[in-house]
Amino acid sequence: MLIKKIFILFLFFLPLMGFGQVAIEEVTVTNLSDLNTPKNDFVAVPYSNGIMFNTDGTKNKCDTCGFFHNLRFAQKKLEEDCSFSPAEMVSSALQTKYNYGAPTFSSDGKKMILSQNFNRPGGEGKNRGKKLKLVSATLNEQNTWAGLSDLPFNLTDYETTHPSLSPDGQRLFFASNREGGQGGMDIWVVMRQGDSWGEPANLGPTINSPDNELFPHISADGRLYYSSNKAGGLGQLDIYSSSMENGAWVSPENLGAPINSSADDMGYVVLEDGESGYLTSNRAGGKGNDDLYCWRINEIPVILAVEDATNAKRLPGSKVTITRPGLNLSLDTDEKGGVQPAITFKKNYTVQVEKEGYLPWEKEVTARELAAVQEYIIPLTPRAYQMKGDVKLIGSEAIVPGSKVVLHNITTGEKKEIIADENALFTFDNIHCFESYELIAYKDDRASEVYPLPSSAIDCNSESPTTLTLRLPVPPPPAPVCNCNDAGMLSLPIDETPKTIRVLGSRPQFGDSHALDEVGFYDKLKKRYDSSKRDAAF
Repeated sequence: MLIKKIFILFLFFLPLMGFGQVAIEEVTVTNLSDLNTPKNDFVAVPYSNGIMFNTDGTKNKCDTCGFFHNLRFAQKKLEEDCSFSPAEMVSSALQTKYNYGAPTFSSDGKKMILSQNFNRPGGEGKNRGKKLKLVSATLNEQNTWAGLSDLPFNLTDYETTHPSLSPDGQRLFFASNREGGQGGMDIWVVMRQGDSWGEPANLGPTINSPDNELFPHISADGRLYYSSNKAGGLGQLDIYSSSMENGAWVSPENLGAPINSSADDMGYVVLEDGESGYLTSNRAGGKGNDDLYCWRINEIPVILAVEDATNAKRLPGSKVTITRPGLNLSLDTDEKGGVQPAITFKKNYTVQVEKEGYLPWEKEVTARELAAVQEYIIPLTPRAYQMKGDVKLIGSEAIVPGSKVVLHNITTGEKKEIIADENALFTFDNIHCFESYELIAYKDDRASEVYPLPSSAIDCNSESPTTLTLRLPVPPPPAPVCNCNDAGMLSLPIDETPKTIRVLGSRPQFGDSHALDEVGFYDKLKKRYDSSKRDAAF
């Protein structure tokens, strides 16, 4: 029958295939059993406080008897569930022998663009040919839709159907098999020009394929959703999504199960919350051929645990910020170093963590990553700072170049050594917060006092390096050296003859010198030499 042909053109209805049971984890897909019938119910579009959708109507007297597609409206019972009141016919102006469907609305809800079939000229009876075009309607003062008028870019010999207005109302996306496409039905866009429309443009090979692309939908955030039966899907018509970056559409993504099935999946609509909406499918388990479904992305509680990267110690009081479009959540970790937010599947999150004394942490993560583990561990690295110093003598500003400086990490037991440069300066990098240290300097056989640097004394938030001075004891005077070949070392008068050496042993002031070493004996003689002219004569 001709109406069957129209239905094929309108929805590209394909034979029913079996649908394997899909484990629903991230997304729940629910049959709208309050509204679905054994006939075809398809393309639910949000309107007012409910949805407007297509359904098979009753048979009318016409040249090809069959079911006609009419628009119906159903009011939601509750805001957050999938229950609806019984559906009602939309407007008597739309109860004709023509098929109507796939509506889209202006932001104020007073303008509607929808599909309508028409008789293509050039034939008679069953051969006249049915095509699809886009028409607009206005909500009048009686709160009914009226004033149907054709859009200017409809073509007699081609299909023009499945409209979707952008949120600002300036772009209209639709499906058409007109010339200039990639093959089959393609997604097109046309720009508003005042009270009319410009010339349609094909979205190109990134979106369109040699097969059929149908049912475009533009979400509130500007993302494009549509159905295609191109190769690589889960079934026949699969739902894809794409976004525009730098003026070009990115490679489309198949939404996967349970949104898609092994059957036809189409008419995907995203509500303003971005986490729920509607779709149409003839998957197994429905009430008829095409059924309406609502979908909702599930939430799941997750645990994020913050710990020290060096020792895995949990860090209470860390500030965790979780953001995505429409969400900015700030939490403090509990005594176990954890937070337990509820996240929504199919979303990407930015997680930022801050803790005094630690480097800030930030990462882009998916909901799947957060939910895949019992605890999502966030390791924080302690801030590292630089320590500079010098080595000087006790009680003066005299520097001690070439000193060996030892840094002992009391927390880890690690030791580092460095030699002070020609200016007696030294530098240690990567001094970690929350670790205690002590320093000591060495030079020859002398050592400085131990300089303690406990973690409590470290200002990890300072931009300037820690500076300190290590002080070494003053070295003893150099030992004198006796040069026995130096005749003048005792400054003896040249014109005098020294006394006999035995006098040294006979005079009590010299005493017994056997126990003295060379330096001691010299000091003893020198002292007597300087203090007594008499003794100096010897």
